[in-house]
Order: sequence, then C-alpha cells, then structure tokens
Amino acid sequence: MKRRDARKHIFNLVFQTEFQAEVNADEILNTYGKEYADLSDDNAGYIESEYKGIVDHIDEIDKIIDKYAIGWNVDRLAKTDLAILRIGVYELMFNDDIPKGVAVNEAVELSKSFSEDKAPSFINAVLVKASKSGGDQL
Repeated sequence: MKRRDARKHIFNLVFQTEFQAEVNADEILNTYGKEYADLSDDNAGYIESEYKGIVDHIDEIDKIIDKYAIGWNVDRLAKTDLAILRIGVYELMFNDDIPKGVAVNEAVELSKSFSEDKAPSFINAVLVKASKSGGDQL
C-alpha cells in the first residue's frame, strides 16, 4: 500500500475520532481493524503509529492550527478540513521521516478528495505557514 492510501485510512480514523470523543483511540483502532482486517501488518502498523501520534499530540497540533489558520480556530473548521490539517501538522512537526513539501502536498491532495472546493488552497496556506515556522510550534 502506498503512503497516500494509508493517509486515507488515517484520515478516516482522525475524522471518526472527532465524533467519538468518548471512545479512546485503542477502541477506535480495534473497531477499524476489524472492518479492514485485510490490511497487512506493516500497513496496519504504520496507520496505527501515525494515528496514535496524532492523538497523542492533538492539543499541540490544534494550537498550531489555531495559530496559522488566521481568522479561524479548530472549533469553527469543517470536520474534514480539521482532520486533514491535523494529519498535515503532525507530519510537519512530529514526523521527521516525511519531507515538509510531501506533507503539505499530501494534505492538499486529501482535501481535493474529501473537502469543499476552496479547502485545498486554505489547507495549503495554513500548512505552508506552519512549515516555515522552522519548528517554532508556538
């Protein structure tokens, strides 16, 4: 499975989490794993690792989004855009294995599939600003 396809699974998990705040990440992963039992161990491991990383850093990620989404905050964003931004910010700030340009591009591509027409440019702008912060997260 390509990382792009894995990101779609991660998007699904992050998006679901927004609507299941009372359910912990392990339960969400367990349910998702049953639904997609055909994922290889490597793919499932990557998806789990990324998802748990996002969940573990959610407060920091949301602060970064709030800082760079000028005029918006996480409470006002569309849930799809918020999930995509959370993945993008996580990859930019907390995952050194993914080049910044790739993280931004992949988030934009996700937004083209799952968001409104204006979302790709908004997501691009937020993530480019965050990536140029040089790791100065807050």
